[in-house]
Amino acid sequence: MLYLPDSNILIYAKMAGMPEHARALSWLTATLNDNNSTVLVCETLILSFLRICTNARAFDPPLPFADAVKFTSDLLERDNVQIYRPNAAHFVEVSRFMRKHRTGGNLVMDVHLAVTAMNTGAILVTRDKDFLKIPYLKTLDPL
Repeated sequence: MLYLPDSNILIYAKMAGMPEHARALSWLTATLNDNNSTVLVCETLILSFLRICTNARAFDPPLPFADAVKFTSDLLERDNVQIYRPNAAHFVEVSRFMRKHRTGGNLVMDVHLAVTAMNTGAILVTRDKDFLKIPYLKTLDPL
């Protein structure tokens, strides 16, 4: 299976103080150890994780930047983790999707992930219920 995690899954998996931590970490660990699974990540996922986990307004205490970088570096070094790098056509498609569905603002990153998942055939792994509104998008809430 090909999985595209939303940043919330990585945040839950890393931040031990969150109630979702144990279940998210369990899913991520099992998936990374499954030879039949591939985890697809995009640069925006990694950057969102770094931005949120190290933000003192989001977490008290925030994750030290060195720990956040180590977590993402360890993830990216896994054999079954692939980085998705969009081309210009991807951003045109994201724009068309937003225009067609009259979305924008806080949903821009969600649309980017949804279009990425649909174009790659990945299952979008998330706790965000907004994704359930997108037809033809395969989602998984691992918790």
